[in-house]
Amino acid sequence: MCGVSVVIMGFSLYSYYVRELLASLALFSVAFFLLGLVVLGVFLVWCASVQVAIWTRPASRNMIALSRRLIAAYARS
Repeated sequence: MCGVSVVIMGFSLYSYYVRELLASLALFSVAFFLLGLVVLGVFLVWCASVQVAIWTRPASRNMIALSRRLIAAYARS
């Protein structure tokens, strides 16, 4: 049974529509794989930015306080 299905599949590859469907399947598979990699990369960058924000929290608070003082000084002048 398996041999018969392989022969049928081999003969059907000569059909234009089957080749077109296989080409579309390959292109969309590659496109969704690349999209998945992009989404995974964005997620990893976001996780890394959260960790950096946790590690630099005191410095971030100091910078926020400094920027508020500078904005207040600029608004007064």
